[in-house]
Amino acid sequence: MNKRLFHGGMISALCLLGIALLAFSYQKLKRIGLSVEYVPVATVGEEVRFLFNAGDNIQRIKIFSDKGSLGTIKTSQNKAELSFAFGFPSVKKLRFVGISSTNDTVSVAYGEIAITGKSLGNVVVIQNPPYNSSASTAGNPDISKPSNPLPITNLRFNPTPSEDPFLGRNQNVYGTAIGHPTQDEARAFLSDIKPIAIELGQKYQVPASVIMAMAAMESGYGFSRNAVFANNFFGIKQWWGNESNAYQLKGQPDEYEGKVPILKKSDDGQIIYDESRRPDNWYRRFGSRRECIEFLVEEVFMHKTGAWKRDYSDIAKYYRGQIASGVEKYSAAYTFIYSVGERGYTHKGGKFYADRIMKVVDRYGLIEND
Repeated sequence: MNKRLFHGGMISALCLLGIALLAFSYQKLKRIGLSVEYVPVATVGEEVRFLFNAGDNIQRIKIFSDKGSLGTIKTSQNKAELSFAFGFPSVKKLRFVGISSTNDTVSVAYGEIAITGKSLGNVVVIQNPPYNSSASTAGNPDISKPSNPLPITNLRFNPTPSEDPFLGRNQNVYGTAIGHPTQDEARAFLSDIKPIAIELGQKYQVPASVIMAMAAMESGYGFSRNAVFANNFFGIKQWWGNESNAYQLKGQPDEYEGKVPILKKSDDGQIIYDESRRPDNWYRRFGSRRECIEFLVEEVFMHKTGAWKRDYSDIAKYYRGQIASGVEKYSAAYTFIYSVGERGYTHKGGKFYADRIMKVVDRYGLIEND
C-alpha cells in the first residue's frame, strides 16, 4: 500500500472521528445543558424576559436572584420563558437551576443583570392601571372595555407577587393603601357616607349604623383597592360573565375551588395566577359612593329587582318588626347583621361577622344614626 494513501486515510479517519466526537458532545450538552438569554441591563419596573433552552432531562427551572427565589417554571419541548420586573436598582447575581423529573439538580447556570433607576421601595405605585386587554373578548362578547375610566391616584399599595416577585404577597391584595387610613381619614369617611346611610336607612327601615360599619370595615374606610378603583365598599362581585363594567382584583388568592391556572409559584407559596380568563376576582364598579351604598340596601338587603343572588328582605322585615315592638336599637342591629352573615353574606358565619361590624358601631357611636 502506498504510504501517502495510508497516511491520508488515517488523517481522514481522525477528522471524521473528531467530527463525531464533537457531535456527540453537542448532543450530550443538549441532553443535560441549560442556557438562558436576557438583556444585560434593565430599569426598575421594566419587564425582563428570560428565555431558556433546557436539556431533555430538565423538567423544571428554579430561578434565584441574589439570595431570593423568583419561583419555579416548567419546561415545554426544551423551552421555558419567565418575565418579571425588579423593584430595586443594583447588579443582581442570578442563578438558574435545572431540576429533573426525580427532583434532582442536573444543571446550574449563572449570570447577572444590572438594574438602574429609582427604587420603588417595598411598594408598587399604581397610576390609572389599564383595562386587562389580555382577557380576550374571543368567545365572550360580553367582555368589553369599561365605560367609565379608572381613577388616577398616587396612593401606594403593598405589592402582589405579579407586581413584585421578591416582596409580593397574595394577601396584600386585600390591604389598604400604605399609611391609610389615619384616624382623621376614618372619621372623614364615616362623615361623608353618613347622610346617605341615614337617608336609605329611614327610607327602607334598615339600620344605618350597620350600613356605615360595613362600608368602613370592608373597604378600609375607603382605602382598599376595590374602594379606590371601583367605588366598591362591600366586596360586591360580578359573577355573571359580564366584566364590561367591573374591576379585576389581580393577585387575589384562588376562590374558585383551585381551578385558576397558575403561571408561577415561589418556594414560599406565593402565586402568580393566569388572570386572563379568571372568573372569581371581578368586582362590580360603581360611579360613586352613593351608587354603591344604594346597591347594598336596595338589591342586597331589600332584593328590590332580584339582581342579587340571595334574598335578605325577610331579615329586613324582621328588623322593622323588632323596632316597632320596642326592641332596643343595638340589639336589633346585631340581630340584623348576624342574620345577614348567617344567611351567606360571609363564609365565616353570622357571629364572626356581626361581632366585627358591631365593634365599628361601638367605636364610633354609630347606633345613634338608627
